[in-house]
Amino acid sequence: MPKLKRLLVSACFEIAQRRRHCSRNQEHEICQGDKCLVIKENMTKHNYCMECAVLILQKAKEELDGLAHELMSADTSTPQGF
Repeated sequence: MPKLKRLLVSACFEIAQRRRHCSRNQEHEICQGDKCLVIKENMTKHNYCMECAVLILQKAKEELDGLAHELMSADTSTPQGF
Protein backbone atom coordinates (compact mmCIF):
# COMPACT_ATOMS: atom_id res chain seq x y z
CA MET A 1 0.00 0.00 0.00
CA PRO A 2 1.39 3.46 -0.86
CA LYS A 3 2.62 5.72 1.93
CA LEU A 4 0.10 8.37 3.06
CA LYS A 5 0.81 11.95 2.01
CA ARG A 6 1.55 14.30 4.92
CA LEU A 7 -0.82 17.23 4.98
CA LEU A 8 1.02 19.12 7.70
CA VAL A 9 4.52 20.53 7.39
CA SER A 10 7.21 19.69 9.91
CA ALA A 11 6.58 21.75 13.02
CA CYS A 12 7.74 21.57 16.63
CA PHE A 13 8.35 23.70 19.69
CA GLU A 14 11.95 24.45 20.66
CA ILE A 15 13.74 26.41 23.34
CA ALA A 16 15.69 29.20 21.66
CA GLN A 17 19.45 28.74 22.07
CA ARG A 18 20.04 32.34 21.02
CA ARG A 19 18.05 35.54 20.44
CA ARG A 20 15.79 35.33 17.38
CA HIS A 21 13.16 37.43 15.67
CA CYS A 22 9.70 36.11 14.88
CA SER A 23 9.27 35.26 11.20
CA ARG A 24 5.71 36.64 11.18
CA ASN A 25 6.47 39.92 12.94
CA GLN A 26 10.10 41.09 13.04
CA GLU A 27 9.27 43.37 15.98
CA HIS A 28 8.55 40.31 18.13
CA GLU A 29 11.75 39.13 19.77
CA ILE A 30 12.37 35.56 20.89
CA CYS A 31 14.93 35.66 23.70
CA GLN A 32 17.40 32.92 24.55
CA GLY A 33 15.57 30.33 26.67
CA ASP A 34 12.11 31.26 25.34
CA LYS A 35 9.89 28.59 23.82
CA CYS A 36 9.11 29.13 20.13
CA LEU A 37 7.35 27.39 17.26
CA VAL A 38 9.68 26.19 14.49
CA ILE A 39 8.21 25.31 11.11
CA LYS A 40 10.45 23.69 8.51
CA GLU A 41 9.52 24.28 4.87
CA ASN A 42 11.69 23.53 1.85
CA MET A 43 14.90 23.20 3.88
CA THR A 44 14.19 26.53 5.64
CA LYS A 45 13.38 27.01 9.33
CA HIS A 46 10.91 29.72 10.33
CA ASN A 47 10.74 30.75 14.00
CA TYR A 48 7.58 32.13 15.59
CA CYS A 49 7.04 33.66 19.01
CA MET A 50 4.36 32.09 21.20
CA GLU A 51 1.93 34.96 20.50
CA CYS A 52 2.10 34.31 16.77
CA ALA A 53 2.23 30.52 17.28
CA VAL A 54 -1.23 30.64 18.88
CA LEU A 55 -2.63 32.47 15.83
CA ILE A 56 -0.92 30.08 13.39
CA LEU A 57 -2.24 27.00 15.19
CA GLN A 58 -5.76 28.48 15.44
CA LYS A 59 -5.80 29.14 11.68
CA ALA A 60 -4.49 25.64 10.93
CA LYS A 61 -7.20 24.12 13.15
CA GLU A 62 -9.90 26.14 11.37
CA GLU A 63 -8.62 24.97 7.98
CA LEU A 64 -8.51 21.31 9.10
CA ASP A 65 -11.99 21.61 10.64
CA GLY A 66 -13.24 23.03 7.33
CA LEU A 67 -11.76 20.12 5.39
CA ALA A 68 -13.25 17.63 7.85
CA HIS A 69 -16.65 19.32 7.49
CA GLU A 70 -16.39 19.07 3.68
CA LEU A 71 -15.48 15.40 4.00
CA MET A 72 -18.46 14.68 6.24
CA SER A 73 -20.77 16.61 3.89
CA ALA A 74 -19.47 14.58 0.93
CA ASP A 75 -20.04 11.32 2.83
CA THR A 76 -23.66 12.15 3.59
CA SER A 77 -24.46 13.37 0.08
CA THR A 78 -22.96 10.33 -1.70
CA PRO A 79 -25.56 7.71 -2.70
CA GLN A 80 -25.26 4.49 -0.72
CA GLY A 81 -23.69 1.50 -2.40
CA PHE A 82 -20.79 3.31 -4.11
